[in-house]
Amino acid sequence: MAYKRSLVLSVTAATSQTIQMPQSGTIVAACFSVVTAAAGSWELSTSSTSQIATGSPDVGVIYRLRIGATAGNFMIYVPIGKGVKVLDNWYIHTTGAGNVGELVLFIG
Repeated sequence: MAYKRSLVLSVTAATSQTIQMPQSGTIVAACFSVVTAAAGSWELSTSSTSQIATGSPDVGVIYRLRIGATAGNFMIYVPIGKGVKVLDNWYIHTTGAGNVGELVLFIG
């Protein structure tokens, strides 16, 4: 699969970050590369408010990762297939002190 573009975001621990789409297209997939340091979660969402603490997240939650307390790292590729328009905002919400890494979104 050829991608038009990829977006790379350095993810910081225990915060929320905005990802503004630079062009219209389809988010074909996401690649999460997580350096683990504490138990926590990462949540990719179209909602500006984190849904991590809710038992029934709203429809804006696209994908959620649970992170164990053991130090290490892991990488996961997740197919998404969701359309976006230029200047749409997506968000990465995180919990867990020290859980940092990279998020790559592939635009097709």
